[in-house]
Amino acid sequence: MKFSEYISSHANRRFIWGVHDCCTFVGEWVRLETGRDYLTEHRPWTTAREAKKKLRDLNGLSFFLDQHFKRIPPGMAQDGDLTIYQGAACLFSGRHIVSVGETGLVFTDRSVAKEAWTCRH
Repeated sequence: MKFSEYISSHANRRFIWGVHDCCTFVGEWVRLETGRDYLTEHRPWTTAREAKKKLRDLNGLSFFLDQHFKRIPPGMAQDGDLTIYQGAACLFSGRHIVSVGETGLVFTDRSVAKEAWTCRH
């Protein structure tokens, strides 16, 4: 699946903890891109409290991403690369970073990204 198709297919999906949240959105893209599911061993979570506990147990989202992906300068990030904004996992997409909002995807100017990781080898 092309990245643009992935974004389009999620554009209007509602937020559901553990099904369609920031981590599952990014994690599914990474699985499609790499063939590896980094979330399987950490499932399930169905509430904000459970999700926060999982992330705390992993020493935070940045630490988890550092363990599995290569950090890159945010200005070098390409479509499908990863970042964190306001505590949420996001994907770079053109001039934006994208994450899951209550009623669909939320697009924010990519200039807010202070860190980035690539899942490409």
